[in-house]
Amino acid sequence: MPLTYEFMSWNMKSMLLVPPRSVDPGRGALYFISVALNLNPFAPLSYVTSLYRGSDTEGEFVGEFELGITHSRATVSIRNHSTRLKNVLISDARSPHLFTWRYDTVELRWDCRTKLDDGSRMCICSDAASHQLASFVPPPLDASPPLPNATLTVFPDGHRHQLFDHIVLSALVVERKMTLML
Repeated sequence: MPLTYEFMSWNMKSMLLVPPRSVDPGRGALYFISVALNLNPFAPLSYVTSLYRGSDTEGEFVGEFELGITHSRATVSIRNHSTRLKNVLISDARSPHLFTWRYDTVELRWDCRTKLDDGSRMCICSDAASHQLASFVPPPLDASPPLPNATLTVFPDGHRHQLFDHIVLSALVVERKMTLML
């Protein structure tokens, strides 16, 4: 059975990914997501998004990415390994809304071509064998506030520990890439 998680704003610089209350009403956040502006004078304006397991930065570090005006300088770190984002996330030449995330033995494909009735984009995540693992729906960018929370629906195969981390991190990266294309 798929479960739908919500990205809930915690403050202006962070958010939490929380499980459905109907499944585990006492459970806290699964992930803490923070965003910081990088004002390095030798690099163009960029943002660093960090992902931790749990409800704050005291939880286990999962990964982070830095992405800004210059996409070619983008980086991603997963646990203790850092590389250029272009080595992990590949845009499909046929469509700017198709991405492949490859890291170690994990391969995820993101298809963000679907638009919902409210203007939201729906991104479908599948594995290399085209089995759907998750879907991600961010709020529509042109909607009036208050915006609905972004949702991440994860199917049973996507709940494997390491794979779930990659689904969450890659969803955040893909969404940032999509918003920079506008």
